[in-house]
Amino acid sequence: MIKGHGNDIYNSRYSVQLDFSSNIAFNCKNEEIFEHLKENINNISNYPDPEASELRKIIASHHNTSVKSILITNGSAEAFYIVAHYTANAHSAIQTPSFAEYRDACILHNHKITHISTHQITKANLSNFRTIWIGNPNNPDGSIIPTDIIITLCKENPKSLIVMDEAYIHLCKTEQVAKSPNVIPKNLIIIRSLTKAFAIPGLRLGYIVASPDIISKIRQMRPPWSVNSIALIAGKYIMDRYEKLLPDINQLCSESQALQEAISKISGFEVTTSDCNFFLIKSTRIDARLLKSILLKKYGILIRNASNFKGLTKYHFRVATQSREENNRLIKALQDLSTNF
Repeated sequence: MIKGHGNDIYNSRYSVQLDFSSNIAFNCKNEEIFEHLKENINNISNYPDPEASELRKIIASHHNTSVKSILITNGSAEAFYIVAHYTANAHSAIQTPSFAEYRDACILHNHKITHISTHQITKANLSNFRTIWIGNPNNPDGSIIPTDIIITLCKENPKSLIVMDEAYIHLCKTEQVAKSPNVIPKNLIIIRSLTKAFAIPGLRLGYIVASPDIISKIRQMRPPWSVNSIALIAGKYIMDRYEKLLPDINQLCSESQALQEAISKISGFEVTTSDCNFFLIKSTRIDARLLKSILLKKYGILIRNASNFKGLTKYHFRVATQSREENNRLIKALQDLSTNF
């Protein structure tokens, strides 16, 4: 289980005034979801549908695909572990740096792991790998692999399963592979999250889009009732109002670009350009652990220490854009610290 992830406010000894550590959209519209859940709280007295039948139908319709191609999961994290179980003992390639749960899931199920850098993952010879794990957009650097390259990757490696994590697909401007069933290869497993764009991470809700054959096999590898009643209610409410509840992507990306540009001008900080609402920064003067501590204690600002991502250094940290006013407070804090180190 990953430690040191974003939004780890429960570990803080100090008051968190501004949270830049979580990749959740700052301009989310979750208040409407909260109100709906309050009205339906009595549903916790009933067992959830173990098949999540209604939500599967709605999501299948959303993707214009068969219900047999959808599996609802307890967040995207459960999906990673199910897929790793399905491909147990495989030789797997994992994009690096990337979300640690890919590696943790593979280790649990006895995979032989080869790490391939983000810059090489689409160029390397991948034919010998049973599974290839990719974040798209990738966490923590926000890198994006275009749809046509993903499709080509699947075609060139027909004996491999491409496991693509699209948890942050709604937080950037990019074409989506799952937009049309006519272009989804049978060796592609798409993992989605409904918690990031709609800001409900505590509910743990995600789903898998894959061929009916794959879904049929992996659904047997999960415990019953892994998704609770309230999460299913939230999922149905969101999918029925999908476009309405999505955050304003233009605003999200615009604020992110402005924040990236401002921080890149501060001495002692190097920004990795991203088209998402989150991005990586490397401090050239102070390690991320100490920087996180100082920002929290002195300014009430929480950042994501990214040093535990394989392939990064102790100087890397990640931030996710917030409102213009909140971003300016982070910029001012980094400017102040820049003059002292």
